[in-house]
Amino acid sequence: MSKREKNGRSVGGKDDHGKGGGELAEAARALERELLRFEELAESARKMSLDTRKGIERAAKSTTEAAEAQQRVSVALGSLIAAIAAARDRHEATATALAARGEEIKRRAEQLGGLFQRFAALAEEGRGINLLVQETATRQRDATTPEQIGEVVTAMDEVEVRMGRLADEARELVQAATAAGIADLAEQAEGMRQQVTAMRNKVGLLRKGMIARLSGGTGDN
Repeated sequence: MSKREKNGRSVGGKDDHGKGGGELAEAARALERELLRFEELAESARKMSLDTRKGIERAAKSTTEAAEAQQRVSVALGSLIAAIAAARDRHEATATALAARGEEIKRRAEQLGGLFQRFAALAEEGRGINLLVQETATRQRDATTPEQIGEVVTAMDEVEVRMGRLADEARELVQAATAAGIADLAEQAEGMRQQVTAMRNKVGLLRKGMIARLSGGTGDN
């Protein structure tokens, strides 16, 4: 084996990178082998002496072999061209699939972004309600006159309405997140809904107690 053939073995092959290639790499290796063989036969034919009949016969035979090798090069070249076309098709198909995946990711990100924005808005509303609950609790402890008790009952009514609306919106978000397959967001929204519902029930009991005090006309705590 010549030095050029040894070098040719590594073209597109596993000798370069320690791993085998596909059809494209094999076609390139095959073309390189046939091309090297054709070049050697053609060079040999050119160098043969034509001074004797025997030399002419050997040169004619070598030329025929070189011509046959040339045909094999053409076949190998066609195979490489076909492999390149197949590789191009694979590349285009992969690129198309990747672009589609990119669009899918974009749509998914927009969908998730919208749902998480809704959750953030609900959380903000929850913080506002919590401050109102704390304020109302302070007023409830200090309320002694019917007017003060009535004001606290009115404030509690507002709190209950806002809590009910927040619980409904949290339930809707749970449904939307579940439909979108966002389990963690659905779980968080459900936790918020349960927490708000429990707090609303407590506020409702306190409101009933305040109404009872107001109905009894007492100013005692």
